[in-house]
Amino acid sequence: MEFQRIEGETSTEFIYQRPPLPTLSFMLNNQQMRGQHSSKKKYSAELAELHVRHQLLLNSVKLQQRGVKIRLSPNNLPLTVTVSGGDLHQVAAIRDKLAATQQQAYQSYLQRDYLYLLTTNLGESYVIPDHVRVMREHLALLQPVAASFISLYGRNNIRKISAQIAQWLQQIPYQDLSDRRESAGAGYLTPVQMLMANQGDCDSKAVVFAAVLRNIFPKLGIAIIYFNDHAVIAAQIPALDDELTVQLNNMSYLLLDPTGPAAMPLGKLNPPYDVQLQSRQFSYRLF
Repeated sequence: MEFQRIEGETSTEFIYQRPPLPTLSFMLNNQQMRGQHSSKKKYSAELAELHVRHQLLLNSVKLQQRGVKIRLSPNNLPLTVTVSGGDLHQVAAIRDKLAATQQQAYQSYLQRDYLYLLTTNLGESYVIPDHVRVMREHLALLQPVAASFISLYGRNNIRKISAQIAQWLQQIPYQDLSDRRESAGAGYLTPVQMLMANQGDCDSKAVVFAAVLRNIFPKLGIAIIYFNDHAVIAAQIPALDDELTVQLNNMSYLLLDPTGPAAMPLGKLNPPYDVQLQSRQFSYRLF
């Protein structure tokens, strides 16, 4: 596939020569692209703790009462909060309010930087980019991409158009993703970043795939499936007998892997992800 990007004053044209398939092209609004979330911030446990500690200090001043002592651990030690003095009910109430402050402050830090705390079915938790939020905020921007696919393939055959979107993304150069439990989404590119750079990892391509498909089929159920070092799409698309599906919220979803560089057909996953899927060694989020 040959890629060309032509930047104009108000819009940028993206052209993909894909012989023997027809050329795919679309134009994205420059102002919309600039207005989207484009900064790529890696999660920092140290910065997260500083943010939480600051919020706890502010709230401790508000909650301070006569006879009650509120202490935070020194900066060089793991963050803990100690409440002492006063009667038991008074101390318990303050401790509960500070615990709520700590949780809210951590969530606000994640939300500010477009991050999400994912909990696996084994109870492990780690921070990843907020793919669902990014996808939703890029829907309007990527509508021309969906319109281009509709003009080429219509919107009556969901399997055909889904396969074509996946094939397009598979041909975009692949950027590796290390284990998400350790990388905190360091290699992730937003849709704007991925299209401009013409490269992306599995997470980046999965989000673009979901956004384009959602633009074409607004009511279609779509999910992102997380393995430790990979991400794929699951969608409520009719499956053939030999294709991989998964039950999510009591509904059947067909598996699609738009990552590439191999041309992976609908309902197929490379090992070991097909085995991990069957044994439900994955996490997921619904778009």
